[in-house]
Amino acid sequence: MDYQPQNTQADDIDLRELLRSLWAQKLLIIVCTVVVTCIAAAYAFLATPIYETTAQTLPPTASNLASYNVASQLTGEAVGGITQTGFNRSPQGIGTLTPTTAYNTFLKHLASDTVRQSFFEQFYLPAHKTSEDQKQIQRLQTKLDKELTVTVPKKPNEFVAKVALEGPDPETIAAWANAYVELAMNASRQELLDDLSAEVRIRKKGVSDQIATLRQVARTTQNDRIIRLRGALAVAESIGLEIPPANMSLISVGGFAAADADALTNGNMLYLRGSKALRSELEQLEKRDNNDAYIPELPNLLKTQALLESINLSPKELSAATIDRAAPVPEDPIKPKKLLILVLGLILGGMLGVFWALMRQVFK
Repeated sequence: MDYQPQNTQADDIDLRELLRSLWAQKLLIIVCTVVVTCIAAAYAFLATPIYETTAQTLPPTASNLASYNVASQLTGEAVGGITQTGFNRSPQGIGTLTPTTAYNTFLKHLASDTVRQSFFEQFYLPAHKTSEDQKQIQRLQTKLDKELTVTVPKKPNEFVAKVALEGPDPETIAAWANAYVELAMNASRQELLDDLSAEVRIRKKGVSDQIATLRQVARTTQNDRIIRLRGALAVAESIGLEIPPANMSLISVGGFAAADADALTNGNMLYLRGSKALRSELEQLEKRDNNDAYIPELPNLLKTQALLESINLSPKELSAATIDRAAPVPEDPIKPKKLLILVLGLILGGMLGVFWALMRQVFK
């Protein structure tokens, strides 16, 4: 307890001595502060300014997808609602492309390495004159990864996607940021059109196969009918039956059962129609080159085929995203921050001067 005032007094004396020593070396501290501040100022005003620009996108509108969804309209109720007797019903129409689905396709390409690599090869690499050395190319790719930032929405209620690009030339980075978004737009558009083309192509093939099958069946049925008519004609001619008996009606009202009427038309009793009727039908069948009018399922299939052929597989108005804000040409650089660098230079210079003065006092 008795020694505490002495220690406090000694500390006060040491502190006053320290401050007196620093004041004595104030010129050194000022010089250090000025030198470091000048170096910081030189860097702040002479360093190459770095600018940043940002492009923003939003989901597409219904009008952006209208040209694509024409395929859904053409193959929806118009085709899917067709009833085909004796044949399978037409498949359900092509699904409608929603803004959410289209935008998700765009976001996938926007954040993909494929689009980034395409941008690097088309824009970034040609602008940096370099050899074909792989190490230099890899260094440029690493540099681009630091300068190019793609931000996609991650929460359900977020929709804005951003492409930010840094660089020394404000006009160039603005053009490049917009070009990067355009590359993602084109890639997503091409994917959607490829999917549409593949689906339409599959449906066309299915309808064409059905039409070909029905025509083949009709041709086979025609040939079978000709063979039966020839046989019945031979029987009718051999027994001298030119016309049906007077007491037999070809259209039965009550005299023939259904089975007998079918036998008279197609079965073993076909010869009873008489050689005159058989010969006339046979001549008509042998002259017939096209059976389309006798295929009840064919008109609906031909309608489906015509609708599929009318689909435009390259709609120009298709867009998987909307440009909310094109990348502007920045006016103010983001680097270097001159005021911050000057303040830090001033503080660092003062600290360095004080430290140097203290070290000189210690060595004394």
